[in-house]
Amino acid sequence: MILVVRSAIRGAIWRPFLLLFAAGTMASCASSSQEFAVEGEAQGSTFVVRAYGDSLRVSEEDVARWLQEYNSAVSVWDPSSELSRLNRGEAVSPSAILADLLLITGVLREATDSIVEPSLEPILQAWGFTAGGSPLLPSGEGAARDSLLVDSLMLRVRWTPIAGVKGPLTLARPINVNAFAQGHSVDLLLDSLRARGATAAFVEIGGEVRAFGQKSEDKSFTVGIEKPLTSGDRSLQLTVKLDDRALATSGNYRKFQVDSATGLKYGHSIDPRTGWPAHTDMLSATLIGPTCAEADAYATMAMVIGMQGTKQWLAGHPEWDAILIYSDPKGGVKIYNSLK
Repeated sequence: MILVVRSAIRGAIWRPFLLLFAAGTMASCASSSQEFAVEGEAQGSTFVVRAYGDSLRVSEEDVARWLQEYNSAVSVWDPSSELSRLNRGEAVSPSAILADLLLITGVLREATDSIVEPSLEPILQAWGFTAGGSPLLPSGEGAARDSLLVDSLMLRVRWTPIAGVKGPLTLARPINVNAFAQGHSVDLLLDSLRARGATAAFVEIGGEVRAFGQKSEDKSFTVGIEKPLTSGDRSLQLTVKLDDRALATSGNYRKFQVDSATGLKYGHSIDPRTGWPAHTDMLSATLIGPTCAEADAYATMAMVIGMQGTKQWLAGHPEWDAILIYSDPKGGVKIYNSLK
């Protein structure tokens, strides 16, 4: 399965993206010691792009245009995007970006043993954890009523393999790719920079990161891992060197629903086997490995399967590392760091 995932992720039809649509607006870095850098807002969050190379050919306009192209293809927050139209049952001829994403959707589902379940959209909408969701859960009317609703919605969670990505395509039912789409966008942009002459680069979108090369001799790119705090404090728990690897973090500490009747908090990591938020000891899961789409998906998986489940998974996937922040049986906060 590892080889299958790697082949699909690295061999997808849109690699490298090349920023070809903006070839006329390219700017050049004068030398490898100079840095191309741009940052701003994208995908409902922020982004940072840094690249180095004496033959680098890319501009701020290229990056802005690429981010817009990506949103137009796969944003679930844009009702006119290709994916939004597919999810409404329309026939769409996928762009290269969407085709690339659809190509890996089933692969990552299988690689996570369906813990990352693209067909979970009806459940995620009911919990208010996806675009267009009007929270129906928790209802405040008790566990029995909520269980009936979850059970009825779970009958609609059925995966149908996507048959090809060329020509007019329709989906049997809506899909949700939030678990890996942002990581996928990082991968495509980084591959674009490499293809346009970068000898080292760093891309971060919404906290999902991938880098290759070094900023200068013996100077690696570094990434901070936030403390799992609900206060909004962005204090760092620790920092990680990122040498030719990708990193993604998932956590339940900021995105949750509260039951008005009981005051219970329900995190956004939904267990697709039950339709309910996962009962997990994990506060934050950071996965570090070859691609950002995979890291994104596996971090989501880790939040569902918990500390011990993730450690067992890591034992069988030596190319991956993890920083796991979790609660011990007494309520204390602990850190597992496989990089040490």
